[in-house]
Amino acid sequence: MQLSETQMKFIRRWGDMGTRWGIPRSTAMLHGLLYVAQAPLAAEEMCELLQLARSNVSTSLKELEGYNLVYRESRPGDRRSFYRAEADVWEMARRILEERRRRETAGAVQAVEECLAAAQQEGDTHTAGRMLAMQELLQSAETVATAAQRYNTSVFRRAAMMGSKLLALISKL
Repeated sequence: MQLSETQMKFIRRWGDMGTRWGIPRSTAMLHGLLYVAQAPLAAEEMCELLQLARSNVSTSLKELEGYNLVYRESRPGDRRSFYRAEADVWEMARRILEERRRRETAGAVQAVEECLAAAQQEGDTHTAGRMLAMQELLQSAETVATAAQRYNTSVFRRAAMMGSKLLALISKL
């Protein structure tokens, strides 16, 4: 496979964005590569195209599989695994949202609840007030993320597209 200049630009930019989201650059670049690839790729091809070590590609693929963003496939007569990315960007967003909720927000909710209880027990009204505000924010995020998983991707997409219209409507109330 040969990458076009546009594809490489996207892959590099996707890698840069990944670092801003707390994802290793190489993992994000690998995801970008699989997203723009026309056919599933073997790990060796990914190493060559992105000039990454095999161990780095292997670790990144495991991470992306953990997020359910890439799929492993096999081919008759070939012992290698081939990988392809989820092509539906809205389904991709739902999966990332759910995984981030599971890995990050759920733990943060518990930590804030513990801090709130401790602050209340100590009589620290200032900290308790801050923890209540944080708890409300995190629980709202949890509610939205959990609700997004209950509906199919087309509903999630329409809801996301309605976001600004909904905010404008609420602001008039």
